[in-house]
Amino acid sequence: MTSHPLLGARVEGRDGVAVIALSGELDMATAPILRENLAHVEDSGAVTIMLDLSEVTFIGSSGLKEFLEARSRARDNGHRLLMSGASPAAQRLFELTGTRFLLDEQGVPDAKERGSGQHGRPDRAVD
Repeated sequence: MTSHPLLGARVEGRDGVAVIALSGELDMATAPILRENLAHVEDSGAVTIMLDLSEVTFIGSSGLKEFLEARSRARDNGHRLLMSGASPAAQRLFELTGTRFLLDEQGVPDAKERGSGQHGRPDRAVD
């Protein structure tokens, strides 16, 4: 039996914006961690949800499914869902599966900018 590295999820929220910074592998075993964190943030009243994928080392089909379901819920509930920081391998996954539209590489502040209080201008929300 192989052991899966845990998926880490650090959540920060302020002024209606919630950032979920993910780290590790997002697969069938860890997708429930993402689902639970998204549900908590969605119920918190956040207007914009930002998924930071910069420390995600693997995304499987279960992770991709969670992203697509989060996008659908965001659209249904009037939230903005932004995703950024995907590695080149993850970007290739999104390209191969026809889901590149999920990524927003423009205007999403990176971790340093979030920590300093600077905010980028989101150019495109996933809708």
